[in-house]
Amino acid sequence: MNNDELKRRAETALANFVHRKPEAPPWENRKIVIYGAGSFGRDLANALLRRRNVDILGFLDQKGIGQTVCHDLRAYNLESSMGKKWLAEKPIVMIGVFNFSASLREIKEILLVFGFSPVLTPMEYYANLQEELGWRYWLARGQDYIEAAEPLRKVFDLWADEESKRLFLETLLFRLDADLASLSTISSAESQYADTTVPRWKEPLRMVDGGAYLGDAIRCVASQRYAFDSIYSFEPDEANFKQLRGELASIVGAAKISLWPCGLWSTSCQLRFSQGGGASSKLSETGTSHVPVVALDDVLIHQQINLIKLDIEGAELEALSGARRMMDKDRPGLAVCLYHYPDHLWSIPLWVESLQLGYRMYYRAHQQNSFDTILYAIPK
Repeated sequence: MNNDELKRRAETALANFVHRKPEAPPWENRKIVIYGAGSFGRDLANALLRRRNVDILGFLDQKGIGQTVCHDLRAYNLESSMGKKWLAEKPIVMIGVFNFSASLREIKEILLVFGFSPVLTPMEYYANLQEELGWRYWLARGQDYIEAAEPLRKVFDLWADEESKRLFLETLLFRLDADLASLSTISSAESQYADTTVPRWKEPLRMVDGGAYLGDAIRCVASQRYAFDSIYSFEPDEANFKQLRGELASIVGAAKISLWPCGLWSTSCQLRFSQGGGASSKLSETGTSHVPVVALDDVLIHQQINLIKLDIEGAELEALSGARRMMDKDRPGLAVCLYHYPDHLWSIPLWVESLQLGYRMYYRAHQQNSFDTILYAIPK
């Protein structure tokens, strides 16, 4: 399908999504089986059980052996006698898996082959459970897209190549229309932040690594044979920072390394933080601890930065705002995640374009289900 046809389909899906009228939950008067007994599956069960007259039979899971998952609900695998018993009861199956590693398309295909129908993806039931499930990355409500049509058209025209435009449209169809055939091709996770299909960053790299975690981004960039001059790594999670400190030097050799046990923000202050979440630790109003956050313009004043990478669990736009002077002065390349909130898909590229610094923009996805989607902004 060419990009013109994809664009027409995306515009139709957007219009339908925005004007979709509230409907009765699709599981009403149906028995329910949840596929996936992990954290999201348990959250889904808890959300459903807050409603009245919900009949959940249990969980289907590859590792299901009859163990209790929550609320006395047990997990069984598809081939088990209980799984076959549930199939005979013709339940509705709700996929309780929502992450970057398990393909929703493949899960649904497997369930349909076994005879389960209908099978609902998270995109198809989130609107009915948004209050109970809360924020879930890019899963969106109708109001999130009410004013998005024109910004989305503007962003489409910003992409520098046809691959970016195609992937951008497929992302919309995947999210809005639950089109699981979209996003079938993704870039290698090993090349994240240094995708080989976009122009290379300027070398040697003087790189800001926002959300450094355990040095994964540096490892990916180094694997593409980049030369490093200096690295400024920002990681506010205490456990992550301790590991990062022990591993980074082995990745980049003689490069100058500066480690910062703090987060990035538009100003320098202290904010609430949820510790101990590994790669998902994040700034949060409900966080039980406080961490220092800094604006890059406040702390890297004399350094000449040529690459800013940001994967900071939704704080990307704030961090960019805190690097406004740096961007004016140095024109660094940008590798910024776009999947933590629905509007980041358009608000972050439009913000970068509003600076009128002459960036060429590319869009790539490095994991399944439209996770790890990255804006690559290359200075001209």
